[in-house]
Amino acid sequence: MSQLATFVERYVKHPILRQRISAVLESLPTEVVQDILNDGRFTMVVYDPRNGPQTNFHIPLPGVGDEGSRMIAWKVSLAEAPLDFANYVIAHEFAHAYLRNRGRTHDEDPEDAADALAAEWGYDKPLSAMRFTWWRRA
Repeated sequence: MSQLATFVERYVKHPILRQRISAVLESLPTEVVQDILNDGRFTMVVYDPRNGPQTNFHIPLPGVGDEGSRMIAWKVSLAEAPLDFANYVIAHEFAHAYLRNRGRTHDEDPEDAADALAAEWGYDKPLSAMRFTWWRRA
């Protein structure tokens, strides 16, 4: 098992979701992967919104400046989504983590920035994304 797969396995037990997340993470630029791996405040959780609204996430305490805590919460249903859509969502969420939920410039919307960075990494938003609104719902 690769170092990245072992890293993902610490947080993600669902086998299909773990495989999908690992594959995308392994394809990202080295500086992005190192930024995530070397941040002790970075964490990931998996949740199932079908279990009700009582899901609790334990987020590490933030640091100072750019050293705030970073967490990605993955919906378990992402394992059932079409692969191109799942890959886009995974890359988009890693882009948010890398950008620390900000734009690349002061004026850029964080969602637009995450989409653009995911596209730079080879994960364009698929046209089918508009049909898969279920992944955004709680």
